[in-house]
Amino acid sequence: MAACHHLGSLAHGHRLLGPGASSLASSPHSLIPPAPAGAGLSWLSKRPAVLRRRQGPETMRRMLLDTASLTYRAFHALPESLTDAQGQPIGGVRGVLDMHARLIGDHAPGEIVHVFDADWRPQPRVALCPSYKANRPLEPEAITAQFTLLRQVLDGLGLARAEAPGWEADDAIAALALGAEAGDEVLIVSGDRDLLQLVRDGDAATATVQLLYTQRGVTDLAAFDAAAVRAAYGVAPERYADYAALRGDPSDGLLGLAGAGAKTARGLVERYGDVDTLIAHADEQTPALARNLDAGAEALRATKWVVALRGEVEVDVVRPESHMDRVAALARAHSLEGPVGRLARASGLSSPTS
Repeated sequence: MAACHHLGSLAHGHRLLGPGASSLASSPHSLIPPAPAGAGLSWLSKRPAVLRRRQGPETMRRMLLDTASLTYRAFHALPESLTDAQGQPIGGVRGVLDMHARLIGDHAPGEIVHVFDADWRPQPRVALCPSYKANRPLEPEAITAQFTLLRQVLDGLGLARAEAPGWEADDAIAALALGAEAGDEVLIVSGDRDLLQLVRDGDAATATVQLLYTQRGVTDLAAFDAAAVRAAYGVAPERYADYAALRGDPSDGLLGLAGAGAKTARGLVERYGDVDTLIAHADEQTPALARNLDAGAEALRATKWVVALRGEVEVDVVRPESHMDRVAALARAHSLEGPVGRLARASGLSSPTS
């Protein structure tokens, strides 16, 4: 498996985030700015908020669905026998629509946005770590068709969806969460632990962010606030990227630091705070760990860059006008009358299938 490259490789022909990328790439270590303790991701430059603005002083509960992750989970959790009249699988679509309806009933959010991958292997991440997600199978045609159908149903119901061109759903979620108004509550729903790095307790200047983590299928959710992240992983949310880079993630093709499993990674982050500080204190480690740090310092920095969410990316949010006749036709054609009707009613819309 290919190792991650030196961060300076981004300076050679790889467009990073936007007009200011070249200045970042010219100074490799500046690509991973140290996050002050307790800062969450506030150290990232923020784009103007693209969530719906509040109309009054009342705070709002906003929900961001990692629809890319949730559709995959529903696709694999529900039986393959769930098909439409043409034999096309619909389990992923059905699972996401029913989950959306349940989330409205359970949490009463003022806004829900479905967030999709624009690119599940973004070029800047692959340029740094060629192994990133290289071990994953290609997307099966059955799930590709369901993503298309799901977008059509969401558009027909007039429900918001978003993506960050060239980036993953996680990055778009980071930008949206960081753009939420002070005092608001943001609930992220996903089965991706990398989103734990967004969790934070709100204050006068920031929103509260929690992760509702899908443990099994799309129905069993575990709520993570900052205290729960510390209890489960032994690190603060703003240090989760350092912890994950040290531990590695074989499912994403990221090796981590040789000889550092979860327990060692947790202890190192607790003592040194971040990857760069740890590398600067390599001489304080055991001989074996010191050798691994010296040999793998640049790969470790690159891995952290890959793991860290890019909350400064541009996000496109689509809020279409509802077309109930169109979504009714889709529901009939694809045996989705029940899920579409339940979601429409939960959203305060007249059911297109009644």
